[in-house]
Amino acid sequence: ALEHITFTARAGETIGIIGPTGSGKTSLVNLVPRFYDATKGCVCMDGHDVTQIDPNVLRQSIAVVPQKALLFSGTIADNLRWGNPNAAEEEILEASRIACADSFISQFPEGYHTNLGQGGVNLSGGQKQRLSIARALLRRPNILILDDCTSALDASTEASVLRRLREHASHITVLLISQRISTVMRADHILCLENGNLKGFGSHEELMRSCAPYQAIYASQI
Repeated sequence: ALEHITFTARAGETIGIIGPTGSGKTSLVNLVPRFYDATKGCVCMDGHDVTQIDPNVLRQSIAVVPQKALLFSGTIADNLRWGNPNAAEEEILEASRIACADSFISQFPEGYHTNLGQGGVNLSGGQKQRLSIARALLRRPNILILDDCTSALDASTEASVLRRLREHASHITVLLISQRISTVMRADHILCLENGNLKGFGSHEELMRSCAPYQAIYASQI
């Protein structure tokens, strides 16, 4: 699925990952929490091969937000506490503010005590995604994997979420998968994949000069 991919993500950086459907974006990030293991080469965190780290210890330092938001019956606060059962109210409020979820939660008469149906049927797709991001932030991860989880947000809200992440969670290393070039172009570095291969790694400006697949995506979207 993946071949000849080498890159480094430093602590606190945001790494954008872009490429056509089936290019290996999700497969790549799934190597970090060991949903799969690399058959050749290695994935290292803080200089240690992840296969040599206790899986429970490894996964406690990682939060994953998939494209399809998973919510459960119960209150909004209950759903957020799946990320951290011991989270204080102020922590819940802070995570919700960063994820731009507080704006719609506060509009419900019962606020964070609003009951959700199974799967969050009484919320829009974008609201579910923002709750999922807030829940992941409550884990206080070292690494945050966002797998196309802002796809249901409008451009303005998405930009606000990413800006707040950089401002208030600057210690977290973010791996940001997206189909939209506008989402990844402000990342510290961007990784462009095609057919499981690394076609470019650098800033938006660098890839616009040197990476033909990235240039093609830019031309088709912008």
